[in-house]
Amino acid sequence: MPESPYETQQTHAWRDGPSMTTRPSGWQRAAAQPTSGGPIPARDRLKRDDLIYFTTQLAVMLETGVTLAEALDAIAEQNTEPNAKGVVTDLSEQVKGGMEFSAALERYPRSFGRLFIALMRASEASGTMSQMLQRACDYLSQERETVKRVKGAMIYPICMLSFCTLVVIGLLVFILPRFEKIYSGKGAILPGPTRLLLGLSHGITDYWYLVLLGLGGAITGAVFFLRSEAGGEFMDTVRIHMPVIGRMYRKAYLARSLRTMSTMVATGVSLLDGLEITAEVAGNRHFAEIWTAVAEQAKVGSSVSEELAHHKLVPGTVVHMVAAGEKTGQLAKVMDRVADFCEEELKVAVKAVTSLIEPLMIIIMGIIIGGIAMALLLPVFSMSKLLH
Repeated sequence: MPESPYETQQTHAWRDGPSMTTRPSGWQRAAAQPTSGGPIPARDRLKRDDLIYFTTQLAVMLETGVTLAEALDAIAEQNTEPNAKGVVTDLSEQVKGGMEFSAALERYPRSFGRLFIALMRASEASGTMSQMLQRACDYLSQERETVKRVKGAMIYPICMLSFCTLVVIGLLVFILPRFEKIYSGKGAILPGPTRLLLGLSHGITDYWYLVLLGLGGAITGAVFFLRSEAGGEFMDTVRIHMPVIGRMYRKAYLARSLRTMSTMVATGVSLLDGLEITAEVAGNRHFAEIWTAVAEQAKVGSSVSEELAHHKLVPGTVVHMVAAGEKTGQLAKVMDRVADFCEEELKVAVKAVTSLIEPLMIIIMGIIIGGIAMALLLPVFSMSKLLH
């Protein structure tokens, strides 16, 4: 599963310049940036866990009356991870220099993303930064749990497929050549499946360098394809339409989108900005297209539920609940409840996928290994008939 099958889509930062023999550390590069400059290079980036830790600490300190600059200094002093320390130190310097916190965050788009920056900008306007930071922390924590569930469901089949591949290669390389010696002196015509396996065995053992070159070329081509726009769209389509697993991905993307939208609306971000940010962090091109279409229709006066009703990836029950939220003026609350509902359904979907994949993988492995074993034994049966 590419990561990302489900990683947050954020604005790309500027690339580093020409490489040097000795590269400065993260905090040195951050400090070297001009206070009014653009985004920091992508290398200076907070990990998801570091971002949650930073957000939680900052929320607690601001709630207890510590000033923003003092809180940032304290977090930077306690941080032992070089990149995270450099980012927080630079944020503190920008705030002390008179820059707004949200503007300082914009220098690190790959660390914080549009959603986090929009929340901080809204909190600066309303004077509720500590509460907003706590809400951002809750959102990030829930998103992390969702990602863990999806990745956890995919680990088992990937491990089983890898083990099955290694077993098949081991049989073709080490076991089949020994059986070939047994068959060679008997003069019996080998069955088709056995000849096929022997051919594969010879191909791997005699032309292993070509096999490795072909495998390397295929992997390289696949990586370049998946990094392209067409490849990314292909994988996004495969994820949401795969048998068994597709339902899990659809629930995950929908829950993420609704949680983002509810967070935006509840914190005072305008509806159009919230829809655009939701499209950006949806995690899947097809869901991003849905929210982009909703934003376009909202500009001409259409409601969110009216546009959502045109998309098959959004269940009718969700559309009805969103429509009810719009009528009662409680869109953020309703979307938050719907996101909770979708996340509960995601848990059920993950359990269903796990329970279905385990016997399915056992059956697949049994068919492959059993087929190889039968191909090896067919000549034995043929020779025993000749002896009789």
